[in-house]
Amino acid sequence: MRLRFARTAGLAAVAAGVFASAAGAGLSLEGDDGVGDPYYPKMGNTGYDAESYDLKLKYQRSGKIKATTTIQAVADTDDGAPSPGLALGRFNLDYRGPKVTRVDVGGEASFTRQGQELIVDPAADIPDGSPFQVVVRYAGKPKQVLNPDGSKDGWTATRDGAVALGEPQQTPSWIPVNDHPTDKAAWHFVFDTPHGLDAISNGELVDKERVGRRVITEWDQPEPMPSYLALAAIGKFRIDKSEIAGIPYLGAVDRKLDAAGVDALRDRTQEAHEFLETVAGPYPLANTGGLVDPSSLGFAMETQTRSYYPNLPNQQLVIHEVAHQWYGNSVSVDRWKEIWLNEGFATYMEWLYQEENGGETVADRFERIYDANGPGAPIWNPPPADPGGPENLFAWSVYDRGALALQVLRDEIGDADFREVLVRWAQDNEFGNASTQDLYELIEEVTGDPRPDEFDTWLYEEGKPSCDACRAVSASQASQSPLSHSTYRRGPSE
Repeated sequence: MRLRFARTAGLAAVAAGVFASAAGAGLSLEGDDGVGDPYYPKMGNTGYDAESYDLKLKYQRSGKIKATTTIQAVADTDDGAPSPGLALGRFNLDYRGPKVTRVDVGGEASFTRQGQELIVDPAADIPDGSPFQVVVRYAGKPKQVLNPDGSKDGWTATRDGAVALGEPQQTPSWIPVNDHPTDKAAWHFVFDTPHGLDAISNGELVDKERVGRRVITEWDQPEPMPSYLALAAIGKFRIDKSEIAGIPYLGAVDRKLDAAGVDALRDRTQEAHEFLETVAGPYPLANTGGLVDPSSLGFAMETQTRSYYPNLPNQQLVIHEVAHQWYGNSVSVDRWKEIWLNEGFATYMEWLYQEENGGETVADRFERIYDANGPGAPIWNPPPADPGGPENLFAWSVYDRGALALQVLRDEIGDADFREVLVRWAQDNEFGNASTQDLYELIEEVTGDPRPDEFDTWLYEEGKPSCDACRAVSASQASQSPLSHSTYRRGPSE
């Protein structure tokens, strides 16, 4: 997901909860205020599946917004096929933003707010399996969100506007959503900004039109996207529209930065695409790009199609963030505790890029890191596959020990099978959610062998793992071959 410089340190929806009332011959059910994520118990909601979000947001130079979010959803009270006789009564949205002025669900609905929950009571129950529309109107000044590790992010003021990033729980600071990676949806954004300010978001720039002293900018992100990857950036940018690796590209760089950064961002993004398609398979999305917008946040993040950078990124960081478009964005976690599946894979892509471009091999890096870090070093704890709580979600070990575990796996199963795992993990789970157990099952399918022991140790055992794995990786270095393969490169006609 995101790379935090300063930090060292989908669940299937469960059945809707409480029987509320009898509704004719059927039963009216209330959606739960969380999907059961162990790290974020109030994140997401049950009782429905979001199909699309349509945001119309007017931004004032004062920092205030006036917005309407329209959600197309389907009632799903029992997490399965539609059940005659069941209906959705009250349901929740995740929302921490400014004052809500009205909610409509086929007519005006009553609502209350409690913590991060926007609780909606439609005038009439919604039959299970039926589509419905929610319209939420709100206005005011969005605020940042305090995270379990003590940091703040979400909607953040910048020198000339604002930027909004959402991992893992900050998108509700400016959009009411079903805020869990397991409920992906299509997205459409329309920003109304003062003349002189641009609005950057996900997907394709559909239209940009000046209307009097305002500018209306429309973006469309049709591929399924978790809410935490939604992007809004309002400011003064140099915008570069072109094509790289056969994919429409849009880069945006703050106008206060060196103009040469526009070309540098495009070139580095192209280099990342050309390398990653040789090891991860074809790029899964219809658009790509990048955004450079200095802010107080201090981290980069893989917002879908258009990664965010607080400053002009070097090649390694671009590799990391673009890799997430495969590992994290298209294939998303089903529980936040397994974020190593995003960060370990993206970090490994950085290392592999260096290896295959004449730099340090991953095996050499493995041995160097292992020898340089004693048992108490933070790289070893917490274990990457279960970091112990949301305060450790972006711990160093999740990134680097997660990547070291993948090198152990490469040694255990060999280069050919490891290459197939990298590609199939992205392709078999495209636009879906997956877990570490799903990865184990893929490894067994590819290799025909049971659960790899050393890999298991490096994912789950507390403390510095046994050096047996270190020596095994070091000894196998001479036999390892480049993992890139032209078979997986996107052809010019695609």
